[in-house]
Amino acid sequence: MRAHHGRRARGDASSFWISYSDLMASMLFVFALILFFSIYQLVDLQEKKTAELETQAAQLASQQSLLLDQEAELKDKEALLATSSQLLEDQQTQLDEQAALLALTAAQLEERETAFDAQSVELEEARLQIALAQQNLDAQQLRLDEQQAQIDNLIGVRSRIIEDLRDEMRSANLDTVVDRQTGAITFTSSVLFDYNSSDLKDSGKALLDSFLPVYVHTLLSEENQDYVAEIIIEGHADMSGDYLSNLNLSQQRALSVVSYFLSDEFYGLTAQEKEQLRSIVTANGRSWVDPVYNEDGTVNMEASRRVEFKFRLKDAEMIEEMSSILEQND
Repeated sequence: MRAHHGRRARGDASSFWISYSDLMASMLFVFALILFFSIYQLVDLQEKKTAELETQAAQLASQQSLLLDQEAELKDKEALLATSSQLLEDQQTQLDEQAALLALTAAQLEERETAFDAQSVELEEARLQIALAQQNLDAQQLRLDEQQAQIDNLIGVRSRIIEDLRDEMRSANLDTVVDRQTGAITFTSSVLFDYNSSDLKDSGKALLDSFLPVYVHTLLSEENQDYVAEIIIEGHADMSGDYLSNLNLSQQRALSVVSYFLSDEFYGLTAQEKEQLRSIVTANGRSWVDPVYNEDGTVNMEASRRVEFKFRLKDAEMIEEMSSILEQND
């Protein structure tokens, strides 16, 4: 029984190894197939990867070229940006300068506006002053017109009285010269007095008897008496002798004339007229301060010794002063 079992065991072992060898060969074949397939796949994958890498390399090269272009463009843009930045900085500097200039101009403008406002105030004040001055000027002009009217009236009165004297003297056949400007009437001293004397000669009294009534009646007429402020008898001497002796002589001669026609000896005037004359007549001596000259400029001694009859109208001095002012204004 045991021997039988032993032979079967050795035959089974041989079969086992044959089967194991076949199995190993099959496994090796399968492994080779797997290895070949793996290598194939690896090669295929490598080729794909290589192609993909080449493609990526080409893309990378293209991208690098594009990147280089972009970098160049970026550099250009950076350069342009730098230029633009510099330009902007320059423009900003100009703007800052213009802003500073504008601020200065604004300050100057404000100062000018302030000055203009001040000038406007001054101008308004000046206008007010001009208006006030115009009012004063109008008032002054009104007063000047009134004064001019008074002057014209007084000049008209003087002219009329002078014409009245001229007419009355002619009517009385008196050979006298009435000054057309002043109305003065002059007699040489030799007609009234002896040389170096203040006593009236008879011929001088006779002349006064015929002259004075006409003269006084004309000045004291109803038409003229309200305008006559003063009748002046002036004595004048020549240039010989000193001033005081000639002043005394000229004064005494004027006084002799006044004394004569105011005395009771003089019949050509009424007592009332003499009384009226006492309030307005004056006797003045002028010595030799107002001589009469010849045409050649020398003193006419004979003509300088004289007695003048003058009259002054009321307010005449004031009117003459106003007339002088008006003439200056013209």
